Amino acid sequence: MPSVTNPDLASRRVLLLGAETDAGRAIAAALSEAGARLAVVGASIDAETAFAVQRLARKLSAEVSQAIDAANEMAVRVMVRQVSKALGGLNLAVVVLGDTATDGQVAALAKRFCSKEMNKRGGGAVAIVWPGTPMLLMPGDSPSATRVTNLSSAGRALEDITRDVIVALAAPSQ
Repeated sequence: MPSVTNPDLASRRVLLLGAETDAGRAIAAALSEAGARLAVVGASIDAETAFAVQRLARKLSAEVSQAIDAANEMAVRVMVRQVSKALGGLNLAVVVLGDTATDGQVAALAKRFCSKEMNKRGGGAVAIVWPGTPMLLMPGDSPSATRVTNLSSAGRALEDITRDVIVALAAPSQ
């Protein structure tokens, strides 16, 4: 049985979008420590984000690192497929949102394309970390075997956010 101190994430293939944020870095470190095969992706294409994500990937031995415009549907679709191919599939995804007007769009795109990749292999889990009150995302067009957990980071310590994400990802499928 997975626990907070010993999560069952060894060899799980995880995409983390929003790796340039404080919460994203903390969650990526916890996932790496738990043995996950990791892809870290920045949600913005500016040079500072790209370099920060690249440094994080080297530090954590992540298998994939890149920066994209996460509000662009085609960019998210291509990134998810590239990550899935590089990792040999996708089991889990974490989406850490900033505090922008496009958060809902970013979350919906990431959920849609990550779920699609996960459903090819029987499903998985997506954890979305919202900067405020989590928004309700509409289900996809087809039945999904992917579990989605919405978490708020508002006023919470990084350790608490990280713990809740790891627990949500390590939870057995329903």
